[in-house]
Amino acid sequence: MVNLEDLGFAKGIIFETIVSTYSSQGSPNIAAMGVLQLDSENIMIRIYKSSKTYNNLVSRRCAIINLSSDAALFYKSAIKDSYVRDEISLDLFKKGDLVDAPELKRADATIEVLLSDIKDLDSERAEVYLKTKLIKIRNYFPRVYTRAFSAIIESVILATRIRLLSVGNESQKKKASKMKEKIKEFEEIVKRTAPNSEYDNIMFDLINKIETWLGN
Repeated sequence: MVNLEDLGFAKGIIFETIVSTYSSQGSPNIAAMGVLQLDSENIMIRIYKSSKTYNNLVSRRCAIINLSSDAALFYKSAIKDSYVRDEISLDLFKKGDLVDAPELKRADATIEVLLSDIKDLDSERAEVYLKTKLIKIRNYFPRVYTRAFSAIIESVILATRIRLLSVGNESQKKKASKMKEKIKEFEEIVKRTAPNSEYDNIMFDLINKIETWLGN
């Protein structure tokens, strides 16, 4: 039987995943989220209560955690108006085997989970506790590693923070500008290691969006 450790999970480490849920109306939603393993069966996510994923979890009480090495999927799930997103195609999904949540067909592995508890952190965030019900591995083949993939993931995470800070006060906007400089460093890695590739296209689109958010 496959367990979380077989997928590379370890206690105390945040792993980047794509969480997929259904809304109360049955529409699929995906969101890039860091998850934390608590033990062999339980996972915790710190999440904004204003997010669609939080509302869907409260409504449906389940989700699917998708593991993927597809940079475009991460970008699509994090930046809602990215050039690769448009409308979320239903062709991307299939219904989970045990839980009422959508599974990404292109995921390397999936973890079907049920909501076990929610604890408020403050007025904006909560800790969501999830219990593993089924783990499936779709891609058994090893994949070569490129630094461009990690650079994209780090840039996407920073970009979600920049977008929030860009509508804040002057101090927050200054912090956002510093984050943009870090993304510029990641952009150089992408240009050097994966020129004229999908990674390059994603980074180009992301930089343009950040410039728009910051009014540059």
